[in-house]
Order: sequence, then C-alpha cells, then structure tokens
Amino acid sequence: MRIMKQGTGLVMGVGLLLLCGAAVSANTTNYEPTWESLGNYEAPEWYEDAKLGFWVHWGVYSVPAFKGDHAAEWYGRRMYQKDGQSQFNRAYAQHRHHLDKYGDPAEFGYKDFIPMFKAENFDADLWADLCIRGGAKFFTMMGVHHDSFCLWDTKLSKWNSVNMGPKRDLVNEMAKAVRKRGLKFGVSNHSAWNYMFFQWNHINQYDAKNPANQDLYGNPVYPKELAEARFREGETRGEWFERARNTVTPSQRDLDRWLARTKELADMYQPDLYYFDWGMNPPAFESRRKEFAAHYYNNAIRFGQGAFGSPNVVLNYKNGSTFKPGSAVRDFERGGMDQIAGMAWQTDDCVYDDHNWGYVPDTPIKPTNQIVDQLMDIISKRGVLMLSFAPKPDGTFPEEQKTMMYELGDWLEACGEAVYSTRPYVVHGVVGEQWGKRNEHGVKLYESTIEDVRFTRNKANSVLYATMLKWPGEKLVLETFKGVDLSGVKFVSLLGTDGELLWEQTEAGLEIQLTKEPSYGMAYPIRIEFETRIPAPAKTMPRGERK
Repeated sequence: MRIMKQGTGLVMGVGLLLLCGAAVSANTTNYEPTWESLGNYEAPEWYEDAKLGFWVHWGVYSVPAFKGDHAAEWYGRRMYQKDGQSQFNRAYAQHRHHLDKYGDPAEFGYKDFIPMFKAENFDADLWADLCIRGGAKFFTMMGVHHDSFCLWDTKLSKWNSVNMGPKRDLVNEMAKAVRKRGLKFGVSNHSAWNYMFFQWNHINQYDAKNPANQDLYGNPVYPKELAEARFREGETRGEWFERARNTVTPSQRDLDRWLARTKELADMYQPDLYYFDWGMNPPAFESRRKEFAAHYYNNAIRFGQGAFGSPNVVLNYKNGSTFKPGSAVRDFERGGMDQIAGMAWQTDDCVYDDHNWGYVPDTPIKPTNQIVDQLMDIISKRGVLMLSFAPKPDGTFPEEQKTMMYELGDWLEACGEAVYSTRPYVVHGVVGEQWGKRNEHGVKLYESTIEDVRFTRNKANSVLYATMLKWPGEKLVLETFKGVDLSGVKFVSLLGTDGELLWEQTEAGLEIQLTKEPSYGMAYPIRIEFETRIPAPAKTMPRGERK
C-alpha cells in the first residue's frame, strides 16, 4: 500500500510536470495579453537592416491644406475652435479661415470635405517606385488619422475611402504595389485620439451632435462645465488647457471601436509594421493595447512570418510608459536616442519643419542633406528613420518632394554601404556643438558642423564607416582612435570615389588625407577595412586590454 502510494505520487508528480510542461509550451507558442508574455519580443533583422522607410500623411485634411499656425492635418480639430478656446488662441486662424472660405462649420463641417478628397491621380505603382527610387526599404501607408476616416475597406464604419471620396481601397492598393517590389509594408493608425480630436465640435454643438456622424466624430465624455469652454477667473491659458485635456475622456464605445478597427486593419493586410501615434497612451487604453499587441504578434505567427519571441513584425509606440521596454519598438517623433540603444528603435519625422505633416501648398521642405545627416545620426545609435511625405489630395507628390526622393536615392546609391545592414560601433561618433539644439518652439534642430562624425560598421565587425556630416577639407582626424593599435588597417577609401586614401596614426589619432570633395555633396562615409576585427577605442576597452 505504501508502495502504491509512492507509485501514485510518482505518477501524479510526472503528470503535474507534463501538465506544467504543456502550459509552458503553450505560453511559448503564442502571446498572451500580459506584459510578461509580450516582453518575449525582439525587433526583426529585416527592420534593423532596412534603416529607412517612407511614410505619408494623406487624407481628407489634404483638401483644405491649411495649417494656419499649427498643422494642416489638424484642420478638422481647429476649424471648430472659436476665439478663446485654445491656448494662446492658436486655433483661431483655422476657424477664421474656414468661415471665410467654406462658411459656418454648422453648415459645412469636416465631413463635407470628404467628397472633395478624390485621389483621382493616385497611382500605387508610382508611389512604390518612388519609394525604391528614394532608397527606402519599407513603406508605411496611412490607414487612419485622428479624423477617423479610414483609407481601407473597413466593414466597421461607413466613413471610409471605398464608400466615399476616392471610392478605392487605398491601403490595399499600396500593400500590393509595395510587396510586389519586395519591400516591407506597414500601416499607420492614429485613431485612438479621435475622442479628443473633435472635442470642440462636440463642445460647440456643430455637426458632431448628429448621431449619424458619431462614427466619424467619436463619442467623448466631457464635463458640463466645459460646455462654454471659457477660462475661469484667474486661470492661465496653460492651466485651462490642461484642465480641458485631462477631463475629456474616451467613452466605452470609443475604446471598443478603436480596438475593433485596429484589429481589422491588421487582419486584412497583415502589415510588417504597425505604427501608432500617442493617442493610445492614456491608462484607459492599456488593456486594449496589450490585447492588440498579442493579437498582432500571434497573427504574424499564424501567417508564418515569425515565431514566439521573434514574430518578425514591428509594433511602434510613442511614450516610454505605453508599452513595457522590450515588448515593442519605441518611436520618437522628430527626436531620438542620445546614445546607442540595446534594441532597435525608430524616429518618425517629416519633410516639413516644425509641427506640420500634411500637404500645404508653397511650403518649403527640409534640404536633403539635413535628412541624410539625421539618418546617419539615427542609425549610428541603432535607430531606424521613417520619413513622412505629404501628397496632394489628388494623390500626386509636389515636385520638390519628388526631387528630395531622387537626391536621397542618389546619395544612397553611392554611400548605402555605410547605411544598409550595418550596426552601431562601440561609440556612435563625435557630436558637434550645434547638433540637437532646440529652437524657440522646442523643436530639435539637426545642424551639423565639420566636427560631426558618425560611426557604423558591417555585421562581421571588420569594416568601419566614419561618416563626416560636413566636408572637413584636406584632412580628417579621428581622435576616437587615439592610442589604439591600428596595425590591422587594411584599406581606407571614401565611398562613391575610386582609389585608396593615405592615412597614418599619430598622437592625435587616425589622420586621413582627403582628396577632392565628391560630387554627391553631403555626408561623406570613410570606409576603413581591417584585417580581422575593428578595435575598440582605448577609453572604452576593459581594463587589462588597453593597448
């Protein structure tokens, strides 16, 4: 009997172990909507190799194409804000413009721009070709912005580009064109902030009060004391702004609708990258954020893209607290990391300066060399750049934006070896005094000097690329290699040119004699090939290994 008990206990123990093993196996096969499970994630190699992707801000807001004193893609929010209903009255320009050009928002609302968004000259194949011509390795299509007008054939709302406006599934057309050319395809979803975006439409009782428009304008919960939307006595504009922002909340319907549409977009097009703006940051979205992440990663596993731990897709998030570190890819809007990161990350930026992202006629764009300099800074720290362009409402790109794509592509054709499939060196480079300073609006400026150098290397760690962001003249001195044994240097050259460069090791570091400045005229990568491995700078090498 005792033996039977022992045997039974053994059998039960083995059974429990088998059950536990089965549970562990299940948990390591598919993701669960918990931070612990989602933490089993790594960014895909294709993404870290790509370095550059293109993106667009394109939608109904491209029709009015008026930024006033903020951003063109925010026209739908600010056209409803009356004088006194914004911090520093910033929105009054859009409201006044709307009154002058289109009339009272009660009579001509944001929804009335939709028939004017026709995309009559949109050519997905041409867009994909421009993406390749510009040197990008993935393309992210705008799926839906804050305005909640969907650019795909959603079955969850009548407010979409198949039922209205273009009468086309714009996301699907781009997905097919991009993948046909061997590029990765992403989607962009900003709809979480829809509850806040049309806040003033609701408060001022314009066309958002009509129940038929709720799937476009949302169903936010806001306090009655904000109905007048005026400042309290003694209240500063900043205090009022915080009060207004913090008291307007998404309704249960807004939250559920966001999750349903977000899943649908993933299910229909199986994107390799899914980008989110900051609208889903509030705590009310947390359970849904986790639910979607598990759903998206599991989809990738189900469709054969990857496996648990490495689903081979990218999920972007904006705020450090929105997702736990290591559960998705951190994105920085017009910014980035200051140092080399332990995991791939992303900068999203635009060809326009300041806050604007949507198309506005006759608005200057950044010089291409500034974009190239920013790209080299980002990738030197293990980042990826997703660069947004702004098509016209008919689906064509302004000529100056196409010119930038051509110039960027030409530079990458000559110098892409220092970009694609590279990894950060031990240090990311030498940063000049002007780099990363902020202007009066708080926006970082990426202005390089002859001091600025950024490092990348090949995966084999045998070739180092030292990219000069400005042409230094006849000689480059890399002080990073002061005191380092450089006897293993095999060949030094300048990408995009022929021949070997003369170099020597001096007390100052590695001195390289430069010839004539190359014709491509921006960001000049020096290629330094070693016999074996690239040596580390003396100051970063472990004690006992110093040369």
